[in-house]
Amino acid sequence: MTEKKRNGIPEQYKQPDDADSAFSRTVRNSKELVYYTLSTHIRIWYNNQTDGYDIHSHDAFEACLCVKNNYIYHVNNEVFQLNEGDIIIIPPHTLHEVVNSQYGVRFIYLLELNHFYKSQDYKTIEPLLFNAFLCNSETCPDIYDNVYKLLMEMNTVYFTNSNFWETTVYIKMYQVFAELARHSENAVKEETHNLSQSINRINALLRYVDINYSEDISTEQAAEYTGFSKYHFLRLFKLQTGYTFHDYLTLKRMRIAEDLLMTDMSVTEIAFQTGFNTLPSFCRTFKKYTNYSPSEYKKLRLATLEDNNN
Repeated sequence: MTEKKRNGIPEQYKQPDDADSAFSRTVRNSKELVYYTLSTHIRIWYNNQTDGYDIHSHDAFEACLCVKNNYIYHVNNEVFQLNEGDIIIIPPHTLHEVVNSQYGVRFIYLLELNHFYKSQDYKTIEPLLFNAFLCNSETCPDIYDNVYKLLMEMNTVYFTNSNFWETTVYIKMYQVFAELARHSENAVKEETHNLSQSINRINALLRYVDINYSEDISTEQAAEYTGFSKYHFLRLFKLQTGYTFHDYLTLKRMRIAEDLLMTDMSVTEIAFQTGFNTLPSFCRTFKKYTNYSPSEYKKLRLATLEDNNN
C-alpha cells in the first residue's frame, strides 16, 4: 500500500464531502483504488504534493490540469512533459507514473465512464485515447482554450457542491470529448472537399475494425472499404486518428488483449484471438506497447482484483 503526503489544501478546494483530511490515493500492486466523492462516480482534487506518484493504473478515466510548475508523466512507453496550463488525458487501465521533486499544483479529474466507452461516439475518438493525450496551446490550438475552460468550470461546480453537480460535471466532460472530436475533424478539413463524407467513411471503417480486429486486414483492403484511393486513404486516416492504419489495428488488438487477459483464456488463445499468427510475435508486440509481458500483466491485474475484493 502506498500513500502520499500532501501540503495544506486551500479552503475553496476542500472536498465537498468534507472528507479531504481522510482522503488519500492508495496503490496496491500498481493498481490505484479510486475513492469517489460520496456515492457518486466522480472525484476532482487539488493536488500539491511535492513528490511524484509511483506507477499505477485505475478503472477511472483521468485528466490532469497542471497549474503551477511542471510534472513528467510516463505513460506506457511514452514520456510527457507537463508545463503550467498543460492538460493530459489518460484512458482507464493505463499504467502511468508521475515524476516530480518540487512543489507544484495540479487538478486531477477521476471519472467512471464505462457507459460512454460502449457508445458509437466514443469509437470516433478512441484512436486519440489509445495512449495519453496531451492538450495545450501548441498541440491543440483549435480546442485548447475551450477544454481548459470546461475543466475549470467543472472545478467550480464540484468544489462549491452546487445542486445537480454530478450531472453538470458529466455534461462538461462530454463537451470535452466533443472538442476532441472537433479537433480530429479539423485535422482532416483541409485535406478534403467533402468533410462529412470523409469523416463518415473513416468512422465506418473504425466500427468495422471494432468487430473484425482479429481478421488479417491489409491497408489496401481498408482503403477499398472506405472507397478512397490508397494514397488518399493513408493521408486521411493518419490525419483523423493520428496513426497509420497498421499501427491503429495493432493498438486496437492490444486493448482487446488487455481485457482478454482478465479471463480464463490462455495467452496462446488470446494471441490467435487478437489476430496474431504466432505467440512470440504477440508477446513482443504486447511488451512493446505496455512494457509488460502478457503473463506479467495478467498477474498484476489479478492481484489488483484480489485487493479490490478484499
